[in-house]
Amino acid sequence: MDTHIWTTSGENARRGAGVAAQRMPGRGLRKHGREAAAANTLTEAFRGLDAGVTRSMALGALKRARPYMGIPPRIVALMDTLFKYSRDADWRGGRIPTVWPSNEALARELEVSVRQVQNLLRQAEALGLLSFRDSPNGKRGGCRNAQGDIIWAYGIILAPMGTRYQEFSDHAHIGAEEDGHLKRLKRRLEAVRRKLRMLTQAAMDNGFGEREAWSAMDVVLMATNQMRNNRDIALYTACVQQQEACASALEATLNDGFAALDRSREGPETSCWHEPDFTHSTTTNQLHTAKAVTCRGLAVRRSGAEDVAQPIATVEEEMAAHGVGLGFISELAYELHPTLRLSDEDCSWGEVVSVAERLSHQAGISGHAFHEAVRVMGQRGAAASVIVTLQKYRRGDVHRPGAYLRGMSRKATSGTLKLGPTLHGLRDANRSQAMKCLADTGTIPIGAMLPGLLRKAKQG
Repeated sequence: MDTHIWTTSGENARRGAGVAAQRMPGRGLRKHGREAAAANTLTEAFRGLDAGVTRSMALGALKRARPYMGIPPRIVALMDTLFKYSRDADWRGGRIPTVWPSNEALARELEVSVRQVQNLLRQAEALGLLSFRDSPNGKRGGCRNAQGDIIWAYGIILAPMGTRYQEFSDHAHIGAEEDGHLKRLKRRLEAVRRKLRMLTQAAMDNGFGEREAWSAMDVVLMATNQMRNNRDIALYTACVQQQEACASALEATLNDGFAALDRSREGPETSCWHEPDFTHSTTTNQLHTAKAVTCRGLAVRRSGAEDVAQPIATVEEEMAAHGVGLGFISELAYELHPTLRLSDEDCSWGEVVSVAERLSHQAGISGHAFHEAVRVMGQRGAAASVIVTLQKYRRGDVHRPGAYLRGMSRKATSGTLKLGPTLHGLRDANRSQAMKCLADTGTIPIGAMLPGLLRKAKQG
């Protein structure tokens, strides 16, 4: 009786696949491709390191060239570990430097898995840093004699590192020079950005060239972001030169604007240091205000040379109408400049005006802004306006004191500035803050305490 073995179609398919797999000649062996062929060519070209070159120097050249050749740091860590298994004698006399650590040992040293070690070795071969010599059984191994020379070895060949030593050194040298050049270009770009920020602030404070300034700032910020990781020296240089030219053009625009403002001024120098009736000596108790006549809705101050236009309702008259005197102003200014005296008898307007001009300069207010305030509001009004501006700047209510002072000058020109109520409100706010400090901590700022103490001492 014949015996038949019946099998399913699925079993036949699996058996057929197994037979086909057994017929594949390279199954289970290392794949040989274009990268492996290039690595073997580098190995065959190795004739030993030149005199004076050690294996440590070859590894150091790779580490220096790594950032400029796009070699991942983990590959350099692998090569550093493999070099520990090699000796200087392996790189001399046409010998082939070979190491044979197991993947398990490399995994322990690199603190990765065996699969990751295999991937790293394949990447290093693809980058032309090593090649392989397999034994008949596919295992790595080797033997050294009593002098430490390799008798036979199968495993990882490091000869491509010696062949490419000069290439690595050249890349490292060129990359270092590029780094220096890029560093200088970066400094120039940073300097241009700082200069444009300064010019933009000047344009905002003076009220002209703002559109060009903000456009230049936008461009330089965009250029800084785009050049952050760029190593194209030609493109970087062109970008820096463009920004420098833009900054020079903006500076020329601002200089032309300042010159136009100087030419448009009428009358003598309005600086408080050169007014005919301005006195720096503290022995002067009163400073006379220039007399004014009315002409077509404007008050014209007679200074002895040329006429300077002023608003009819001068700021100084409005201050006087609200009882703002030297003692009032010095009480507000004490926190800003403690050397100011505290009463009408002991302080002069000349001292207050000179201190206000110095404080405005220290706060970054341009001289032109202060002189414009003097021209529009008079010396006393300008000094009071500066004190108001700086007090609000210290409290955080004002962020750009120069622009705020110019705004007060514009309001004074149009007759809408109410400096008297503003000064009273500021003094009341300071006193309220002083009382709050007294209630909270039992102390009071000395600037708020001294005026009252001095008045009581004089009355007694």
